[in-house]
Amino acid sequence: MIRTPFIVLFINALLWMIQAQLNHYVSPWNVSIFLGGVAVAFCSLRLSYRDGLRALLLTGLWFDAATPVPFGLHAFLFLICHALVYTFRSRLAREETMVGIVIAVVANLGIMTAMALGLMHRSPAPFQQLPRLIADSLLSFCVVMLIAAWYFRFAEQTLEIAGVSLRREQRGVV
Repeated sequence: MIRTPFIVLFINALLWMIQAQLNHYVSPWNVSIFLGGVAVAFCSLRLSYRDGLRALLLTGLWFDAATPVPFGLHAFLFLICHALVYTFRSRLAREETMVGIVIAVVANLGIMTAMALGLMHRSPAPFQQLPRLIADSLLSFCVVMLIAAWYFRFAEQTLEIAGVSLRREQRGVV
């Protein structure tokens, strides 16, 4: 259904706002939090391939608009991650929350690492950024573990209220 990506975009925009607010609170300690893996995990495990692709493209562009990275980088990494997770989702118990949390943590770490490696050339001393990258990864890991279950349930309930049946979508029934 064409409205599903836009509904998921608004849900992911809420996730981005939570991320921005958390980053505001932890900025005095020179660390940051990234929650993009949660959005990727939900779209890849719960939505059809096309709806997940559309939603993550829009979400990636939303994340790009507020960060000092080349425009389209988040969208590109989200789409690559979506394709990888979607390829393996038939082998996973994708309706289980714990599987979603694990996929969210792995996707989050993968996206953060890819961005760090891709943007390393901008730093005058790239290897001195390694302790901060590790601190950001650990903090993001903790926050993803805390917020992912809530996010999955919130997104499922929001889609249900909007009239989108995830069970029909996952089984290929139109």
